[in-house]
Amino acid sequence: MPHVSSEVARLRRVVVKRPGAALERVQPKHLHAGSPNHLLFDDLVHVPDAQREHDQLVRVLQTTAQVAVLDDMLEEVLAIADARTAVIDRVARLEDLPDKVVNQLQQMAPKELLWALAVGGPASITWMDPLPNLIFTRDLAALCGNVLVVGNARMRARRRESILTWALAEHHPWFDGAKISRHCRWVRAQGGSFPLTVEGGDVLVISESLVLIGASERTSWAMIIALSRELISEGFTRVLVVEMPKQRSSMHLDTVFTLVDWDTAVVYRPLLQRGSPEEGNVIRLRKSGDEVAVEEWEGDLLDALAAEGYPMRAVLCGGGDPIHERREQWSDGANYLALSPGVAVGYARNARTAAAMSAAGFRVLGSDDFLAEFQRDFGGDYDKLEASRRRYAVHIHGAELCRGRGGPRCLTLPLHRG
Repeated sequence: MPHVSSEVARLRRVVVKRPGAALERVQPKHLHAGSPNHLLFDDLVHVPDAQREHDQLVRVLQTTAQVAVLDDMLEEVLAIADARTAVIDRVARLEDLPDKVVNQLQQMAPKELLWALAVGGPASITWMDPLPNLIFTRDLAALCGNVLVVGNARMRARRRESILTWALAEHHPWFDGAKISRHCRWVRAQGGSFPLTVEGGDVLVISESLVLIGASERTSWAMIIALSRELISEGFTRVLVVEMPKQRSSMHLDTVFTLVDWDTAVVYRPLLQRGSPEEGNVIRLRKSGDEVAVEEWEGDLLDALAAEGYPMRAVLCGGGDPIHERREQWSDGANYLALSPGVAVGYARNARTAAAMSAAGFRVLGSDDFLAEFQRDFGGDYDKLEASRRRYAVHIHGAELCRGRGGPRCLTLPLHRG
């Protein structure tokens, strides 16, 4: 059954999307913020290098988890008549497709249909913009316990992704047993729209009782309040909301704060600085009788977590240097994915963050060196690695992947931890 009750418990099942043809269709016209053609990328990606980097990530994930490829899952779902019909209908309405194109989509085999939906059309034909951000599977959905929060994209460039995610949530066996959020169902029934927007990069599950949600440019306060009430009714006792600056560099909470152990977080320091333009103000929502109380917090996020019973040691992105923390946050230095307590994956290009991880007691290795040590010291048995309590910061190359503004956490959708 899908279940996630922490950011760092052993990763068991995860969904990824390999970079491919959608990224190859991104053009210079898609790179300009404010343009109706903007696809949320800052630069053109060299796809073969991005694929090699992603393959490194997958090999590391496979040491502990069952890894599913999003394309394979979607092909399975698009072979189901009801799912296929619903997806084509919703995409046709979203993209205002002419009847001729809809008829062509209806005649396609699942693999060909997925190509058209994700890449924008068959072969050299363009019916729609491509979906390059589909590689960031984290934003498609988030599990809080067994409550599935299905993403409702704020940016138009990602709304077709939400349609595909609904098909998975309702039809793929990996989602069997998950309780789809009733507020997400309501949003879907309304056609999916602002102001009730949410993406998975803003949702961090600290424990079975506490969730963090970022009030970012992508996740709205209206949805946060609705989801918080729902999560509290489902067994969580409180939600900490972090108000994020509405800016490109920190579009999600996980671009400035991620957990790498039960008591250790990688943090972009300006998030914690009182009076900083990038300060993350914290609001606590908690159960109070039959109501939900909303309380402002006077300290920073780490203070709030400590007060809730989760003290954290901060590893500073860029080593906390005023220049390098901004440079490395831009290239996802704060975006780590925990495989298990004390074993996390980041990008090798963020050298000063790597040095800070080393100073915090993590053995910093490239992916190939980690995999070799995993075989040599633990015989390829992750149970033995976990029992050793050895701490690792495994760094994959990310020079191309980070051009889309996302790190290893962004590139993965965990469906089971524990």
